[in-house]
Amino acid sequence: IKQERGADKDAALPANSKIKPICLTNKHRTPEAEAVDKIQQQRLLLLMAAVYIFFSRIAEVWYMAPNFWRLLLSTMLLPHDISATRASKHDKMTLLLLLLLLLTASISFYIILCRYRFSKLLQTPIHNPIDSFHRSSTQVVIVGSGICGITAAKTFVQYGYTHITILEASTEIGGVWRSDQYEGASLQGPYWMYQFADFAWPRDLVKGIISPGKAAVQEYIRRYAEKYNVFSKVDIKYQCRVKTSVRDAHRNSWIIHIAESDEVVEADILIMAIGNNSSGPIIPCIPHEHKYRGRIVHSSEIGNGEILKSAHNIAIVGGSKSAYDIGQMQPHKTTLIMRTPHYWTPRWLLLLPFFDRIAYALFSGYEVNKSDRSWLIRVLDEVFMPLVAVGINRPDSTSLLDDIMNGGGLHVCTTSKQYRNAKLWRLEKSQPKEFTENGLLLENGQEVEADVVVFGTGFQPTRAFQEIFEGVELQDTLDDGLYLYKYIYHPKLPNVFFLGFKDPSLNMPSNASIQSLWTMFCAAGIAQLPPSNDMEEIIRTRQQNTRQSFPFSHRRAYHDFFLAGESSCDYSYTVDLLRDCKGFFGKRV
Repeated sequence: IKQERGADKDAALPANSKIKPICLTNKHRTPEAEAVDKIQQQRLLLLMAAVYIFFSRIAEVWYMAPNFWRLLLSTMLLPHDISATRASKHDKMTLLLLLLLLLTASISFYIILCRYRFSKLLQTPIHNPIDSFHRSSTQVVIVGSGICGITAAKTFVQYGYTHITILEASTEIGGVWRSDQYEGASLQGPYWMYQFADFAWPRDLVKGIISPGKAAVQEYIRRYAEKYNVFSKVDIKYQCRVKTSVRDAHRNSWIIHIAESDEVVEADILIMAIGNNSSGPIIPCIPHEHKYRGRIVHSSEIGNGEILKSAHNIAIVGGSKSAYDIGQMQPHKTTLIMRTPHYWTPRWLLLLPFFDRIAYALFSGYEVNKSDRSWLIRVLDEVFMPLVAVGINRPDSTSLLDDIMNGGGLHVCTTSKQYRNAKLWRLEKSQPKEFTENGLLLENGQEVEADVVVFGTGFQPTRAFQEIFEGVELQDTLDDGLYLYKYIYHPKLPNVFFLGFKDPSLNMPSNASIQSLWTMFCAAGIAQLPPSNDMEEIIRTRQQNTRQSFPFSHRRAYHDFFLAGESSCDYSYTVDLLRDCKGFFGKRV
């Protein structure tokens, strides 16, 4: 504009001028025309972006994306005609904001489309691909009625199986979300990341709540089962704990013996959905327990927390999520005893687009020795992640990966109130040495007085498989978990499927749904399993690589998909299982 004014280039704009200096213009064009042309160009670019997002997502032409963004970038940076020079800072900021808006809209549309397509796959098919004789003659037995057990029952009911039995050791469904769980148990993340693809959370369960508690989650599972006729079409046997399961080679079935009774159940298809921490609580052996005059409990015995209300001082031993949750009940009375504090990850971090792929990039670059990790992984792990993570007290390790892989887990701070309560705790960075009359003597010489000592030390890994499948040598040891083919199947146990043994999973309900589909199609012969020798070799290779690459953990067998060559995230794992079912889903994946 100043160039158009001639010699007086430093003259100010008229006071009543409404023209903003968007960019340097050619002297043969008026400012008004330039501004109008700029608006038209932006509208055209928005229209182009909308058309691109729609058609590229529907057609899934992913290879067009880099060329499109390059074209969009160059088009917006170029001036209106060749004689113009460059865009202003204001124009570049507008470009950046527009690109950010388009990227957000694109990712949001992509996520919605994926959820819609996945929910369609989970609906009852018009033409059932499974033979009617197989559906009516096959006896399906599911052990456990947690989220994986109920999902498996729903899937088999949906496809017309008529003989389905659930064996549940307790008196109600829900698994870890049963009513006898401690009062503070809740989801770590937002509820929409713990949701069935074909059943949204009812509004009355999540109204005003981001992370529902155990009662809401159990009710959500119950309504899901009710909607898909699980209660009416499945025989649920409560207080039935499986003792042993013996293979009947002549009948090609499994004979299941129920503990503390003479009842026997026969299964053509046996599904183990008992979870990977179902062998009882971990209670450390601390000397001189007989001297202590207070009460000793495990986190699984806390219930509604009544025993804590009357206590003057509470000592919680451990750094697991249950220890943090119970510490929220009476924070001003609580002393938390742990060897080292752990990071708390803010909840918003889970909301980042493609968080599972970001996590994969971090964990796939994990090496025991820091010097072996790439510089990018080290920057993300030791600089960026510790900056966004919070802690009650700064952990000793500067590496979030080391903290997680050495037992810290991934604790998510769900509310600001919980973080404020945690600041009220008295933290002792040590471990118990022995009991005294009034509490615990620690290794650092400090004595902690407590009326109640709570062990928030977690649960034993599931070792019941060796007892249940008596005489079958699954692997050398179950201390670090049971290694399975695609986290579901073991070749030494024909027609036995394990659900819920892939950990971590960003969306457990959806993961359970796809594992149940794969299980059913394998049992029906639609999905073909490799020969037993090939599966054993795959399992053996993964076991060796995992044990060499990661420090010891009771759950190590269930999170080794971070290894190179494995499914990189929940999405690719889902696609991998669906492609195995190519007889039915092949053209739809």
